[in-house]
Amino acid sequence: MSSSLADFSDFPTLPSYEAQWAAVYMEPIVQSGERLTIGVVAFDGKEAGGQLAISRKALECLYGDSAGGLESMMNMALERAMCFARGGFRGEFSSGMHGVSLGKKRVAIGDGLQDVIDQGISLTSSLSTIHADEDVRSDHDRSMYWKRFKKAMEKVNPTLVEHFGRSVDVQVKGAIISLPCDYFSSRIAANICSVTSGYRQSNLFDVASSRIFRLEQLKEHDGLVEHHQQPTMMLVVPTEQHIDELKPSNKQSFRERLLLLQDMADKKQFPLVTIHDPVEGAKRLQSIEASLKVSVG
Repeated sequence: MSSSLADFSDFPTLPSYEAQWAAVYMEPIVQSGERLTIGVVAFDGKEAGGQLAISRKALECLYGDSAGGLESMMNMALERAMCFARGGFRGEFSSGMHGVSLGKKRVAIGDGLQDVIDQGISLTSSLSTIHADEDVRSDHDRSMYWKRFKKAMEKVNPTLVEHFGRSVDVQVKGAIISLPCDYFSSRIAANICSVTSGYRQSNLFDVASSRIFRLEQLKEHDGLVEHHQQPTMMLVVPTEQHIDELKPSNKQSFRERLLLLQDMADKKQFPLVTIHDPVEGAKRLQSIEASLKVSVG
C-alpha cells in the first residue's frame, strides 16, 4: 500500500510581517463587572500603533449624551496603551485610570501594522461591527487600499486627508460622468492598489490595470486640466525579502506582472510609485505634494 503526500505547491504564501498586539479593556462603570474592548494596540519592534474598536455612533446609542466624554477617556487610555506597546510590552501596564487594563500580549502575522490591529479588533470586540463606517468594513479589500492610506495620513499630515476618495467630473460626448479617484488634490491625481503573490494575484493585477486606465480617462477627458494635476499610480508591493522567499515560479510570475504594470504606466506617461505599507505611501504622497508645490512656485 502506497501513500502520497498532499501537494501544497499552490498554497498561498503566508505574509512575512509579524507584530505583537494586545486588547485594551475598560469598565465604563468601575467595578460594575461590565468590561468592553475599547481598542487594540500593536508593536512590530520599530513602530507602534493603535485603534479604537467602537465607533462614535455606537457609543451614542449605548451611552447617549455621555458618549463624548467616554470617547475622550477611551482615546486617552489608547494613547497610554500605545506608549506601553512602544516599549515592547515590557513590565506591567498602568494606565493611571480606574477600570482600564491591557489584555494578554499576542503575536500575529499580516500585511502590516494596521492589518494586525484590524485582526485584533475582529477577534476581541463584538461591538466593532456595530455602526462601523464603510471604511472599516472595506479595510481588508486590497482594491480599496487607499482607505488605509487615508488612516495613515491622519498621522502623517491631517491637512491632506480630505483629498482621499474623491469623485471627478469629466465630460464624455456631451455627458458629465463622475469618475472615482483614490487621491485627488490641486496637484496630484493618484490611484492606489496593492498587489501580492498568491491566489489573488491575477485579480489584483486586473484591479491595478483598471486604476491606470482610469487615470488615463481623467487626463484624456480634461479631468486634470483645471489644476494640471500630476497623474500618479501608487502600488503597494511586498518587500524584496518577502519576494525572495517565494518559489522560483511564483517569484518570476510576480515580477513579470510588476513589469507589465510598469510598462503600462510608462506608456501612459504616469509615474509608478512602489511602496511597502500605507505609512510609507502617505509620506510619499506628502513628499510629492511638497515637490510639486515648489516646482509650481
